[in-house]
Order: sequence, then structure tokens, then C-alpha cells
Amino acid sequence: MRRRWVGYSLAGLVAGLGFSWSLSREELNAPAERDLDAVDRGRLVYIAEGCIHCHSQYVRPEGVGRDAELWGPPTSPERALEQRPVLIGNRRQGPDLANVGMRRPKEWNRLHLINPGRLVPGSRMPSFAHLFDSGNEDRGETLLAYLDSLKPPEGIR
Repeated sequence: MRRRWVGYSLAGLVAGLGFSWSLSREELNAPAERDLDAVDRGRLVYIAEGCIHCHSQYVRPEGVGRDAELWGPPTSPERALEQRPVLIGNRRQGPDLANVGMRRPKEWNRLHLINPGRLVPGSRMPSFAHLFDSGNEDRGETLLAYLDSLKPPEGIR
């Protein structure tokens, strides 16, 4: 029995490595960053800055905690899986961001990224003020565009 489990575990590891490899190839074949719109470039900033490590983008269905009450309408599995890489997240040290564009105006997000503790006393989030420095092109602005785009589909509110 133990050998079968090891075999399944090894198969899962190989499949996982294959997925990572294909994802890397997909990203390598993606259009140049300069050809992307502000929202797509902001999504790349979100990934590069590691936001996924503290924020999820998946509001769980009704009956699973207080998600809908706190973060807005539940995320359908289809919506969660439509982008690559998927940014569902598995930890929530900070709030879920699936519908943040509906909950927070762009200027609030800007101030929060620059100095989180000023707007949310006791926040553990580090400052991302460096994204708004002149030497960082428009990384802060594109991240704001991405966050602002995170809203439920029309008709679901």
C-alpha cells in the first residue's frame, strides 16, 4: 500500500512540475509588457510584488464563513480560473481583493499602498511607496488600474 501512495505522490509531483514548466513557457511566449494595457501590466506588478502571498482573490460561496458579508459577492469557479496564472491565493493575512475595485476608490488604494498604517492603524502590510517613485515608471499607477478592475461581473453586486 505504501508503494502505491509513493507512486501517486511522485506522479503528482511530476504533473506539478509539468504544469509549472508549461506556465513558464506560456509566460515566455506572452506579448511584450509594453504591448499590454495598464490593467494587464498592473497584474504583472501584483504578481512581481508578491501580493498573492497575503491576499486572496476568491470570495468563498455563501455558507462558508463571512466572505460575502466582508468582501462582496462570491467568485464563481469559472471566473477564478479564467486567468493564467490563477491568483486565487491560499492565505489571507490581508483582506480578499476579488472585489476591491467595488469596495475602495483608486485614491484610497494609492494612499494605502504608500502608507498602510495611516489608513489602517496596526496594519502589517509593508509600504509599497517605491512603486510610485519616478524611477519605477508607472508601476504604481498600473497596480492601481489592476486593483480598480477587480470587480464582480456586471449584474452581480
